[in-house]
Amino acid sequence: MNQIRFTTVAIALVVTLFILLGGYFLYDKYYIKNGLEEKINQIVETEEIKIAKQENPPTVYIRSSEIKDLQTAHRKTAEIVYQSLGPEFRVVFLDERTEKLSKLYEKCSFVIQEGIATGRFQEMNVKVQELAAEEGIQCHLTMDSFNVYLELDDDKGYLYEAEPALPLFNMSTF
Repeated sequence: MNQIRFTTVAIALVVTLFILLGGYFLYDKYYIKNGLEEKINQIVETEEIKIAKQENPPTVYIRSSEIKDLQTAHRKTAEIVYQSLGPEFRVVFLDERTEKLSKLYEKCSFVIQEGIATGRFQEMNVKVQELAAEEGIQCHLTMDSFNVYLELDDDKGYLYEAEPALPLFNMSTF
């Protein structure tokens, strides 16, 4: 008699577990991911959206064809992600970077970080534009109170980066 009850309870537990996991999977895939994709598609035309919850910080990767205004697209997309998934998620636009664009970004990143740390944003903009012009690459650098946005474009690819506009540390404390 006890064996029958134990078997019944075990089967009920396994069936309940499968139903709950299946429900969570369907909720996550159709309500969260597809709903998020639909909202983001109203801002930029997406090719793929990947939600990486296991990363630190959790990240939403968005692959899109070339974006006309990275600052606006990033800000509006981050707002949607914040409302749908929470404040811990960050947004990354995947790009089609070439080796030439990557090398230029490495050079520009020092100038951008220096500009953020010192607050000399106009000087940062001039230096980044000069570096891009030397390489024959189109450059669009913008910022808001959250990020500095860098768009680099050549004939073979494009690069998008959004660097946090707040300095990592306060230079005046040293």
